[in-house]
Amino acid sequence: MPIYEYKCDQCGTRFESLRSMKDADARIECKQCFSLDTHRVISVCYSKTESVRSNSSSSGCSGCSGGSCASCGH
Repeated sequence: MPIYEYKCDQCGTRFESLRSMKDADARIECKQCFSLDTHRVISVCYSKTESVRSNSSSSGCSGCSGGSCASCGH
């Protein structure tokens, strides 16, 4: 089950809830003031990937002509 984020229109509290996809937009009680005047908000997702760097001392990456630039680490 996914975790959804909600915001209370009465007190402004943001909270999360583990719910099935079919219940994602159903009314849910605010965790702070217990109001049902809440709505689902778009959550921010963070993803991190690591780039693979070559240890060769060739001319560098396609973005730099002199073999030394900050973007490729050469």
